[in-house]
Amino acid sequence: WLTDLSPAISHFAGLYASSGRPARDPVALFRSLLLMRVLKVKSLDVWVKLMRSFPLWAVLSGFPPDDVPGVGTFYGFTARLWPGDSPHVNLKVRRCRKKPKKGKKGQKAPVSSPGVVQRLVDHFVDEKNVKPGAYDSLHLFFKDVFVLPSARLGLLGDPKVLSVAGDGTSVRTGGSRYGKSLCDCRKRGIFRCDCLRRFSDADASWGWDSYREVFFYGRSLYFFTAVDSPHDLPLYLNFFYAQRHDSVCFVPAWVDLVRLYPEFSFSRCLLDSAHDAYPIYRLLRLYGVEAFIDLNERNGGNVVYQDDISLSPHGIPVCSGAHIMAYGGYCYDRMRHKWRCPKSRKSWGVLCDRNCSSSSYGRVFYTYEADNLRFFSRVPRGSSAWKTVYKGRTSVERTNKRAKCDYLLEDKKRRSTRDWFVEGLLAASCLHMDAWAQHASLDVEALFLGWMADLAA
Repeated sequence: WLTDLSPAISHFAGLYASSGRPARDPVALFRSLLLMRVLKVKSLDVWVKLMRSFPLWAVLSGFPPDDVPGVGTFYGFTARLWPGDSPHVNLKVRRCRKKPKKGKKGQKAPVSSPGVVQRLVDHFVDEKNVKPGAYDSLHLFFKDVFVLPSARLGLLGDPKVLSVAGDGTSVRTGGSRYGKSLCDCRKRGIFRCDCLRRFSDADASWGWDSYREVFFYGRSLYFFTAVDSPHDLPLYLNFFYAQRHDSVCFVPAWVDLVRLYPEFSFSRCLLDSAHDAYPIYRLLRLYGVEAFIDLNERNGGNVVYQDDISLSPHGIPVCSGAHIMAYGGYCYDRMRHKWRCPKSRKSWGVLCDRNCSSSSYGRVFYTYEADNLRFFSRVPRGSSAWKTVYKGRTSVERTNKRAKCDYLLEDKKRRSTRDWFVEGLLAASCLHMDAWAQHASLDVEALFLGWMADLAA
């Protein structure tokens, strides 16, 4: 009722040939797929039968009740949406992929190749290496038809100072992890070989699900969500190999996000401890974005910073008397934080016999952002202001949950990157549609019941 798909016409213009039999309206086909997700129908076969038996769904999709397209028409449409010639990125013939290392309890699996995040950042720092992506046509479609209309309604926050949160989640494939053997090893009595096999899902791989603490076979779905959005609206999604660490997925996803949205000015990026890698801080600083990243426990412990001053696990200076120093504010002109002797805070009740300064003001110490981007963030770590901002990171968790559970992305058992991308695109689009309905205070249930009553009359 509120979804205006007219911007999609230009994106669908080249999907079908101009000669020959007239094609089905691609906008109506896409609208029907959205309605199918809203009604939580899992199968296209069931959906086509439902439209033919209950004409209201056909009319809402844009089809005459007596001329509902077949299942093959929908499959053909989704295949045309994909920009590549093959639904897979890799060849279907390969060897079995091995499982990655298991992560510790509640933690992500470690990065398989040390230094890979640094190499990725160094690669993308050079603007010559920032090239159009393979899925740009689908990303641009999602941007024009859903993200920009939400921005015009004010549902994303202020586009001039947009805060985003990023995170990855696991999705299971419907393809077999064993593949089909192409050799004759079994005939020769060899039942465990490393020969080439044919896989129905060539791009699937093994990964470690840190939430469920189990291995899974599929892909890693990475979302960027608008933090200031009251509806947790997604801005970007992409699929990566399952064994890829979140920090590795973040770098190309972030470069894609900034390139696809020149209309927005990003101010903050909120990430969990899996992204606590110094090259990511450097990459965000290069784009002028303030990083709010939780520190990884494996990188904890006090470190000596300068002279007799050390740092706490949260990057707060600790004086020679083993007391945390008091925060004295931020100097914007010199981009440094000011810290004072803890005895200057009378309410702390610090007792110390050391005489670190002859001044009655007490000892003053400065930390510079450029010295350590990880510890010396613009908003001090551990402060109430930092915690208030970082609470917004859970918005991407809610986006993952709604896409996977509310719109059945977790129940889908697709076998190609093309099908997974289209499924993820439809789920993300439905989240924007829900936000438009809530913003307009539209009672969808009452609207449907009224239509059904009119049809019955």
